[in-house]
Amino acid sequence: MTIIPYTAADRDRLEVFLRRQRTFAALNRQTMDAFCEENIADFEADGTASFLVEVDGELLAIVDLLRRHPRDGSLWVGLFVVDERLHGDGTAQTIYEQLERDEMRPYHSMFRLGVLPHNERAYRFWQRQGYTYEKDAVTARGDRVHVLLKTVHP
Repeated sequence: MTIIPYTAADRDRLEVFLRRQRTFAALNRQTMDAFCEENIADFEADGTASFLVEVDGELLAIVDLLRRHPRDGSLWVGLFVVDERLHGDGTAQTIYEQLERDEMRPYHSMFRLGVLPHNERAYRFWQRQGYTYEKDAVTARGDRVHVLLKTVHP
């Protein structure tokens, strides 16, 4: 499994991947077009570290990190999407462990992310990774989320 930085040359691959994630788009209550446009824009925004996760050239997951949140200074997992064909098989766990070790811990010891309240599967996944509920918040798009926090010790 390889985690590589996203570049503009990967845009078409990213869009094909996003269009396969119908469950995630539905959880976000977005059309596929809106879901793709928003996430591609996030990947191409300055200030984030965006990654593709692949095995033998096949794109399995995408990750977008905000390494320093402007309000709290912590690292935020902005997007973590594993191809829905792989849900429940341990792939997400493996990806997250490598991501935390290689792309998160070298920069911070406090990580946050937002989970939609109705996405119970994601909430359980993040709890298994050591995240705990911190507070409720509202995203820039107006969605209410549970903010989860994980603190690691160097």
